[in-house]
Amino acid sequence: MHLWIKWLISKTSRDTTSGQFIAEVDGLRFIAIFSVILFHLNWFITSKTRRPEGADFLTEFLSNGHIGVQLFFVISGFVIALPFAKGHLLNGRLPKLQQFFLRRMTRLEPPYIVNLLFRFAFLPLATAETLGELFPHLLTSMVYLHNIIYGSMSEINFVAWSLEIELQFYLLAPFVTLVFMIRSKIGRRLLIASLIIIFSIIAYTLSGFPRGNLSILSAAQYFLTGFLLVDIYLIDWEQNPTKSWRWDMVSILAWPSIIALLYQNGGEFFIVIPTFFAYVAAFKGVLSNRFFCQPGIYIIGGMCYTLYLYHYSVISGIGRLLIKVEFLHHLPAWLEIIVAGLVIVPAVLLSGTIMFVMIEKPCMKKDWHIRLVERFKLGMTT
Repeated sequence: MHLWIKWLISKTSRDTTSGQFIAEVDGLRFIAIFSVILFHLNWFITSKTRRPEGADFLTEFLSNGHIGVQLFFVISGFVIALPFAKGHLLNGRLPKLQQFFLRRMTRLEPPYIVNLLFRFAFLPLATAETLGELFPHLLTSMVYLHNIIYGSMSEINFVAWSLEIELQFYLLAPFVTLVFMIRSKIGRRLLIASLIIIFSIIAYTLSGFPRGNLSILSAAQYFLTGFLLVDIYLIDWEQNPTKSWRWDMVSILAWPSIIALLYQNGGEFFIVIPTFFAYVAAFKGVLSNRFFCQPGIYIIGGMCYTLYLYHYSVISGIGRLLIKVEFLHHLPAWLEIIVAGLVIVPAVLLSGTIMFVMIEKPCMKKDWHIRLVERFKLGMTT
């Protein structure tokens, strides 16, 4: 059994570009991806069965799971800023921009394009739209311009709206990370904190404008929160944070605070604050760190990109069958969600794991595209 678990971990663990693995990061991704999965599961079941929004405590609670996307943005800010911050703050080697952008393209594009083509092929079977009607949306989604051109989420895979914002961040990141050139720790962090406040205000004012709300302007404060965390991780913690029970108490307060703010009008304006403390506690708390560093947690978190791309396809496919089961509609909404979840969530994880191993993980190897070209050339000469 022990050998089987080790084999499973080796097959499903994420490969990192730098070779440095930070378990807490993938552990936090677990929270983010499960928030999104349960949010869409709840939305699908309640909308298709015409349950009222907020029918009970569970459905109202899960309806706030969209915050998982913002949690992802903070993680992206941390991960992308880390090598640049190391170069500036620790006098290390700065990433070469050509390699940085090439790595983003070879790492993220193939799984994304495969997913879009998969969705494009099967959508006409589930909707009234034809391939001809969907084709322009496919093209704009492939080049990450659907949000800008149409002012709405992708017709091919609506979750791609956040990936378009991620790309905008990737393009700006090498320039924004110049903030780490500021030698004064206080001055640097005050600037980052000021930018977080400014972009929080901008995001709040853009809430009624679709194109603005679907752009980096509505999310920059979350990426910058990841920058602030990177600064502390490298300088104060020296990449090895000490653990304290006090930070477990912070964790106990921070995560419920995030949820509580989601119930308040304008509460998302302040969410970066408890999110920052919750993330710090994931590194610094004794029990919270132990949770986020569990293999079962960080492995699922490490597969979040594939799970994010495919989870709604699975929810929709299986959910369409479940809602035909008449007796489920006689259950309270919360119980129907639980029953559906017991079927759908394992299916999401299983299918996501298969797609991760088959498509995403091979793209994690730096030189996979080079070896593919060489293999193609060898095949042409034989």
